[in-house]
Amino acid sequence: AVPLQERDFNAFERLLGEIQENYARGSRTGLHVRATPEMAAHLVRDLDDLDRRGLVNRLSDVKLLQGDLAEAWREGASEYATVAMRYAIVDATVEKATGRLVEGDPSRPQEVTEIWTFVRRLGESSEGWKLSAIQQA
Repeated sequence: AVPLQERDFNAFERLLGEIQENYARGSRTGLHVRATPEMAAHLVRDLDDLDRRGLVNRLSDVKLLQGDLAEAWREGASEYATVAMRYAIVDATVEKATGRLVEGDPSRPQEVTEIWTFVRRLGESSEGWKLSAIQQA
């Protein structure tokens, strides 16, 4: 087991907000800084798909409501932590050209629960965590 401290959980909450913010802005660089290459590639494919369809996913007002550690472990030179993240988010997909709402609600937050897995190199500070996977709960 990997002993986690409050600063680790603060990093997970910070990453939740920063990843949603970078995704909403379409910042591929920002996603690559905060996620593993595999996870960033997955998120970038989603953004590319939205671009091809002329859509933009507007995300805002991300607020962690509850984060529960499911497990934390060491594998080789890496440490992992899986956290059930229950959060509120305003999530709306709109047409870029017209602003027409395609999906979601731009004025009302929805509650989402996902399982996020984070990874860092052994011995790295809490600033070293990166998102490595997201599962729907």
